[in-house]
Amino acid sequence: MRELIGAMESSDDPAAAALRVIDHFDHLVEERATITAVVRATAALAGCPAGLHDGERGDVRRFDPEGKQLPGTEQAASARLSVPGRIGTWVWIERPGTQQAGSLDSLILERAARTVQALHRSISRTPDSLARVACDPDTTESDRRSAAQALGLSAPVTVVVSTSPGLPVPHATTMGRYTVALAAEAPALPFGLRAGTAVAKDLAELPATLDRAAAAFRLTDRLDGPGPSLLGYEDLGACAALAERFTPQDAAAVPDVQSLDEALATHPWVVDTLQAALDQTSLRQAANSLHVHHSTLQERLAWVENRIDIGLTRPGGRQRAAVAVALWRIAHCEDAAPGR
Repeated sequence: MRELIGAMESSDDPAAAALRVIDHFDHLVEERATITAVVRATAALAGCPAGLHDGERGDVRRFDPEGKQLPGTEQAASARLSVPGRIGTWVWIERPGTQQAGSLDSLILERAARTVQALHRSISRTPDSLARVACDPDTTESDRRSAAQALGLSAPVTVVVSTSPGLPVPHATTMGRYTVALAAEAPALPFGLRAGTAVAKDLAELPATLDRAAAAFRLTDRLDGPGPSLLGYEDLGACAALAERFTPQDAAAVPDVQSLDEALATHPWVVDTLQAALDQTSLRQAANSLHVHHSTLQERLAWVENRIDIGLTRPGGRQRAAVAVALWRIAHCEDAAPGR
């Protein structure tokens, strides 16, 4: 949004700025954004507070240009426009009396009203849209609960995050690069699925639970790897903090992660070897899981200790190796937060 506003402010071509506004609102429709997100966008694009009065719900939503929620009482509007097909619903922008109307105010309001109209229609009919609203942190708690209940969900709800296109779980939708599914009970996930899960004890927690399930997914191994490809956030304990607080970029900058990447260029078994040795109770079991002779595994671990300075038998060596492997997974998770 800030990039869009910067491009508008630096543009000398009114037509180009208008096209950017239209494209942004069209994108909100394509992404099935929430009504709250539309009001936020209206305020940001206009550079002043904006609001929506919902005739059906009888509530008001107002935000300032920075996205901060304002008191839900309708203020004097410098411009207002009704939403087609929705009696008693309108959007507005609030410019101080001394501030001139913007050249794009009429267009911003017109596109906002049309976007609200389109999203109300899709939200009321599409399970995919309902799932998005239920997990969207920008929507109101009331809307989130209504969307979840319209899907037949009641707490607790298990959120499943995967990159598999066809999850055998009800209420699945696509968010960015992820497939996200909501299940009223603990779902029986099939073998051969790479996914992260988390449990929402209350419907209001669904957005935060989606983030927790995504954090668990970042720590999963590939399907044919020695590590777990299915992880529940509740089982991660302190390890969850790594996935929640380190971005892929942060993790990639850690020296141990960089050392692993350098080693992988010529020794592709490095991460798998460390993972197996960390997960199994003996080197023989670790070797069996990797389908190599135990003497081969010992040689590999010796190589890792000499070249990367990570030795599992040293004091603190296992902890260092476990953190390095976890951060390596985060760095290579190709993360994109579930789109909203």
